[in-house]
Amino acid sequence: MVALKVTEDELRDLLVTRLEVIEPVEFERAHAMAARLRVPLERALVERGRVPLGFLLRQLADAWGVAFIDLKVSDVVPQALDVLPEEYARRHALIPLTLAGSDLRVAMADPRDHRVIDEIERMTKLRVFPLLAPADAIARAHLLYRADLRALLERAAEHAAVAVRSVAVDEPSSVELLDRILQYAAVARASDIHVEPYELETLVRVRIDGVLHEVMSLPPSALAPLAARIKVLSRLRIDERRVPQDGRFDADLGGFRMELRVSTMLTHWGEKLVLRVLSREHLQLDLEDLGLAPADHETVLRNALRPHGMVLVTGPTGSGKSTTLYALLARVGTERQNVVNISTIEDPVEYALPRISQTAVNPAAGVDFATGLRALLRQDPDIIMVGEMRDRETAEIAVRAALVGRLLLSTLHTNDATSSVPRLLDMGVEPYLVASTLALVIAQRLVRRICMACRESVAPDDSLLAVVREQPDFEATVAVLRRAGVLGAGPDPLGAIRVFRGIGCAHCGGRGFRGRLGLFELFEIGDGFRRMMMERRDAASIRRAAVAAGMKTMFQDGLAKVVLGETTLDEVFRVAL
Repeated sequence: MVALKVTEDELRDLLVTRLEVIEPVEFERAHAMAARLRVPLERALVERGRVPLGFLLRQLADAWGVAFIDLKVSDVVPQALDVLPEEYARRHALIPLTLAGSDLRVAMADPRDHRVIDEIERMTKLRVFPLLAPADAIARAHLLYRADLRALLERAAEHAAVAVRSVAVDEPSSVELLDRILQYAAVARASDIHVEPYELETLVRVRIDGVLHEVMSLPPSALAPLAARIKVLSRLRIDERRVPQDGRFDADLGGFRMELRVSTMLTHWGEKLVLRVLSREHLQLDLEDLGLAPADHETVLRNALRPHGMVLVTGPTGSGKSTTLYALLARVGTERQNVVNISTIEDPVEYALPRISQTAVNPAAGVDFATGLRALLRQDPDIIMVGEMRDRETAEIAVRAALVGRLLLSTLHTNDATSSVPRLLDMGVEPYLVASTLALVIAQRLVRRICMACRESVAPDDSLLAVVREQPDFEATVAVLRRAGVLGAGPDPLGAIRVFRGIGCAHCGGRGFRGRLGLFELFEIGDGFRRMMMERRDAASIRRAAVAAGMKTMFQDGLAKVVLGETTLDEVFRVAL
């Protein structure tokens, strides 16, 4: 994090006096930490978890009278890069964004550095408009100076087809090839990188906004040196191919750092490698950023601030459960003024959270979720996060912990929110324990968000609307959406609606989508549902009762976001039907 030219008095006046988001004593503790570790005060405030970085930067931008930009690589117009050399941009932590006539917009880590602004205006003969942007985002954008990354990948693939003949890990082609793949993943904001061996090719694909895209096709001979290079960086055994291995490494892409988790597994045609990009941007998410409707946000926050009980997040792999849990932990830690002991047991620890004790599952050392959770209970915790409840032993320990004055957060694999109750009972947890502790279940899926830069309104497809009308709870859906103010009161509730789509542009890479948002189903446990749990009622009965009580289903939440222009019907059908 590049140090901002902001004084202690400015930060105290902004955060303590004007916004009142930090108590004076907490500010002094951050100041002492900054002095002890010799780091900037703003970094100490962020690291202690008192102020999210995005919030701090937005407030500073307002106070300084400049605009803030949550910089994405797609915000940079390539022609603007020709105005300033790469070395200069890196040295001063800035990136040219757009060039319009004689006006140059520049994203800067320190937009109040008038010496640099004046220097740019003298060098370019242009009028500079500075914007405040996160330093990490600026470092990622610097990768755009390296020409077109897709063209670089294609050239690297051609080189590999000719030059890769051995498994020497220091062979330049394997090093360059991995660098190009990582650079492309960073610029494309990919969440995963897949290296997949087949009979006639080695395929490289990246997952962007939940969808896999083919990046390049390598000859089969390119797999061995590429896999060896990744294993060396991850400290895995190069000579072991039969047994799956897990590791992680940090990559320095010329100032921009990526953290990657690596998984290997032998397939029929060779060793497959999947690299998960552990983006710290997820840690800056607040509950408001997840896509919760205002009423749902209030429900989640109310239950997350309970002194005891259990809040579960359910959904399949890749549905954003971990991101939701981290956002909950961050909010709870902030709202309760860091006077609570928050501990986690995870498999693995993906992100380091400030002021939270995190433990990774380690089967080789005899530490699984159950044994780790038992140990945590002897550590005087107030709030516990269990990465996943997989078995009866873990579930029983977790439920009993929530029964005796602790707030417990965890995940469960079920298709919807109400199915979590019979799932816990099937795992062997006693009904009275579930009824006494369970407070809220959040079921979720992720859909792609329509690109706002190229969004257009279109008439809905009649066949898609027919599918909506054929849903068994269509009348209940209309009632829910009308209460939310999404649908009008006409005789045909869907007759006048408009839907939206992205036509594709430079901002979204021609895909029409940019980013993702959640579809949510919130099952808040009341007394009537506790009686049903004690009676061991089946999942269908509990769900009917929840919908009758006003629970908004995931499909209904998705339909509301379609009408509001945030996603498409196809996306909702893909994940919520």
